[in-house]
Amino acid sequence: MFIFRRRRGTLTKKLVGLANKRRPSSTNHNNNNNGPTTTNMDRGGTNRDNNRQSLREFLRTLQDNQLEMLLTAVENRGTELGHCVLVKREHWHEPHVLCCQSWRWPEVRCADELRRLPQCGAACDLVYACCNPFHWSRLCQPDAPPPPYSRTNEDRIRPEDRAPSEVPLLTRTSFESLTTSGDSQMRNRQEWCKLAYWELQERVGPLFPVEPNHLDVFGEVPCGPDGVCLDTLGLQNEKQTDASRKTRAKIGLGITLSREADGHVWLYNRSKEPVFVDSVYLEGAAGCESMGRSPVRVPPDHCVCAHAPESLQTFGWDRLVPGRTPHLVGPAADPNSIRVSFVKGWGKGYSRTEITSCPCWLEILLAPCR
Repeated sequence: MFIFRRRRGTLTKKLVGLANKRRPSSTNHNNNNNGPTTTNMDRGGTNRDNNRQSLREFLRTLQDNQLEMLLTAVENRGTELGHCVLVKREHWHEPHVLCCQSWRWPEVRCADELRRLPQCGAACDLVYACCNPFHWSRLCQPDAPPPPYSRTNEDRIRPEDRAPSEVPLLTRTSFESLTTSGDSQMRNRQEWCKLAYWELQERVGPLFPVEPNHLDVFGEVPCGPDGVCLDTLGLQNEKQTDASRKTRAKIGLGITLSREADGHVWLYNRSKEPVFVDSVYLEGAAGCESMGRSPVRVPPDHCVCAHAPESLQTFGWDRLVPGRTPHLVGPAADPNSIRVSFVKGWGKGYSRTEITSCPCWLEILLAPCR
């Protein structure tokens, strides 16, 4: 009995220690940088103490095998999704939020900021909640074009950032598919989309039909046996560049594409690098009208709805910020095409004005293709 207690104590201690490493610094500074603000420190300290106490109480309710699965998931940092850690909902209110706060995002406030990965097997479970923090993704907020690219000289593109035969696409009157030229149709009714992989202006490999409700697109074969491996596709490009090879090496777990029952298409960034997403439904997001034509930057471990039939995109944050009503801006666009660039962004605020200057990118052609 003593051995089992010691084992349980060791698991709990490791989990609490890993949670303490994820918590933000206890010092908050005021706007004048004259030192810590006492009120903020007191409030922050109280919240941290409450979270620590809640976490310890939560861990005490778990069985040894649950503690082991949870520790494995936290130590692996999502490189393997692992098993669901199921906890009865009646015992804890939103236990997955507590776990995500403890081991992933200390600043998360509520369940509305999180979304379950499609690989999680507990989506339809009304009794148990999955508390594996790596079975969850964080909703992406609208984001302004980040540094370090110059905004004043954005039309001065460095030679190394330009595709060998780049053709300016800003003269296009609509957001057309580069792959289909508006002519292709889905042949198999079970296919909900096709994927086209590009390196700069070269399309690499054939169109990849997608029938499962969710699909992984990753960099290396060891990341998973199923899905689209960009390293394997890259070998087919006789014109591949060092930039493409270096970018593919950073993709890692890549992205998960998921078609929901309501027809919405979600993108989950499981990479350690940002991805950049562009579709007609993301143009109407709050804040985009002041940015001009530019993709949405999706940070690591975040997700975004890239396609919402007959509606405008609000990133899911309309529930958190009432009264925010986006409106569609920009030229006429193709609602059946989504573009995703790995690691490198394009558009306003970036040195690359077009996605055809990005080393590795996808075109997602939704059914029916135009």
